Amino acid sequence: MTTSFTAPVADILDCGHPPTPDPSGIGTGRAIDPTTGATSCYPCSDERERHAMTRANTFVAYVSSAGRALTTWPGGHLATIDPHDVHQVGRRTYTPSGGMWTRYVWHATDVDGGRWAGINGGPGLVIRVHRLRACTWQTEFGDGRPPRYCHRRATHAGQGGAFDLYCRSHARQVFDLYGWTTTALPPRALAHTRA
Repeated sequence: MTTSFTAPVADILDCGHPPTPDPSGIGTGRAIDPTTGATSCYPCSDERERHAMTRANTFVAYVSSAGRALTTWPGGHLATIDPHDVHQVGRRTYTPSGGMWTRYVWHATDVDGGRWAGINGGPGLVIRVHRLRACTWQTEFGDGRPPRYCHRRATHAGQGGAFDLYCRSHARQVFDLYGWTTTALPPRALAHTRA
């Protein structure tokens, strides 16, 4: 007598894929959308999180255990942490009630070039990051060091959306060098920007 095994319909998630195998045994292999209850495999869930991050001004993520990336809960890449933040040791600080904790400040760049910053208790922990409205102009050093961002407050927006922002001097520079036009951010938007 021969038997054939067919995956039950319940093993196929709402995204159309089976649950993601998890060799560590930590996760269930499926993600559940808290608003709709729809289930998806980890790769589809990671893609949905990356898309949601492009439209958000604040976002909840995880700092990878190596401190090199912002990730989803299953470990999907969301943003790359700046090289100078990777090897930080944290700073001891006091809470209003007198307790003490180690504070880590992280800066990261997402896949679309958007800049993010947040504070948490260290690598491997959850973090709430907010989108920086900082100048996205990068300075090339030319001596093997990685480029650095300007970090000045952005006053002009380019054509690329929330991640294409420039300070006044670099807005002039991108026009002079490349002919790219920028528009001044409205005063109300400037009141809520962070550099």
